[in-house]
Amino acid sequence: MSTKYKNMSVEIPPQKILYLFIDESGNFDFSPKGTKYFVLTGFITFNPLFKREDLVKLRYELLASGVDQDYFHASEDAQATRDKVFSILGSLGNNFEVRSVVARKNKVNPSLINEYYAKKGKMIKRSTGMGLYEKLCDCLLKYIFRGRSGTVNKIVVVLGSLYTGDKSKILLQTLKRSLKQNFPGIPFEIYCHQACVDLNCQLADYCCWAIAVMAERKEARPYQIIKPQVKSVFDIFKNGDHEYYQYEK
Repeated sequence: MSTKYKNMSVEIPPQKILYLFIDESGNFDFSPKGTKYFVLTGFITFNPLFKREDLVKLRYELLASGVDQDYFHASEDAQATRDKVFSILGSLGNNFEVRSVVARKNKVNPSLINEYYAKKGKMIKRSTGMGLYEKLCDCLLKYIFRGRSGTVNKIVVVLGSLYTGDKSKILLQTLKRSLKQNFPGIPFEIYCHQACVDLNCQLADYCCWAIAVMAERKEARPYQIIKPQVKSVFDIFKNGDHEYYQYEK
């Protein structure tokens, strides 16, 4: 008497890992001499390898042509190089999406910019912008993670090396809080890497730069290339009427 056993193995779905790369543009000079906007941007992908070899190929083509291209950085690259990188971004299709929060700095309430501390019996004011930074981080992450619960198995976040000191602490704290609230039980990793060693950090930089120059000087051409993948650009103080200072012309 023979007994037939059915295959009782359960098919395990492939791991769905969300990769998030965060970049920023603009400075923390809250005066007429500073940038008009500060921009915080998230570059999201589930496949960080797709066609990334095109960037490697471009770099070596540039080196062969006499261009000393150690890595890609939108604000510093030659226009011809920027055009080629944006062409690669345009070829990635639905491989990635972009979320961004922009803040017009002269509309920021001073309570979000200034901090006070006591020194020799006097209250000293210093302009740090940390209150604003925390607000932007929280807002950006809400847009990125909204509606994704139950759709990912793991999350990997990579921050560029520009995040240091107080900014790094705020971003890390906000990230951890947001991940635990939105994805209870889902494992996550957070890393701080040099942008020069990560191609996706460099693509995040390009996307952030495109949104920044669109806001700062109405330069639309770079933004139009990535526009199909830009899912949200939230001007956080758009409805504010009061301006605390005027920009230099």
